[in-house]
Amino acid sequence: MRTCPSHNLTDLVANLREFSEYMEAAIERRRREPGEDLISALLQANEELLNPADLITFTRLLLVAGNETTTNLLGNGLVALLRHPSEWERLQQDASLVPNAIEEMLRYDSPVQAILRVTTQDTEVAGHPLAKGTRVMLLLGAANRDPRRFPGPDHFDVTRDPQGHVSFGHGIHFCLGAPLARLEVKVVLEELLQRVHRLSFAPGQEDSIDWGGNFILRGPRHLRLHAERR
Repeated sequence: MRTCPSHNLTDLVANLREFSEYMEAAIERRRREPGEDLISALLQANEELLNPADLITFTRLLLVAGNETTTNLLGNGLVALLRHPSEWERLQQDASLVPNAIEEMLRYDSPVQAILRVTTQDTEVAGHPLAKGTRVMLLLGAANRDPRRFPGPDHFDVTRDPQGHVSFGHGIHFCLGAPLARLEVKVVLEELLQRVHRLSFAPGQEDSIDWGGNFILRGPRHLRLHAERR
């Protein structure tokens, strides 16, 4: 496993500190001058329940979970469709496949590739003992390409039955925002299918997609496309 260069760790710590300071100032402004926004609502609801540190953590979670993951899902899904034009044509012929296509996008190229967990009791996974308190990294992207669950896992197929993918987690850790993410991407795809006849990468884009350097989240940092209206 590659290690992160020390200067990158230094930058990470500095960025987190800067973000915390920014959010502390924003929370204080909302405390003095409440508005019609989420932070004000949280402050007004119960300040004893969420202290400033909790608010910072919560807003940071929403920033990532409610924004970047959905953006990455859409970006990854469009890349998959453009690299498999026959699947785009299937959706054009039958828009009712869109919800299933979204599940296949999630399975094929998950916007969250891994999550960190800590075992709460002694357990065993695939014959490997794990003591209570062990930090583990769950590779969601790898699980979604497990051939024992998904035959031909490296093939993108909008008609596949992708049920069982773990892109939104599982059990008590299942993503609360999953229905919203699915709805947002469904609306975008349906609008594209209604308005766009042909969708393609802009010249030079397909071979130069910047995926960033984050090993937890995966998605194009920007995506230039060419669309021909119907």
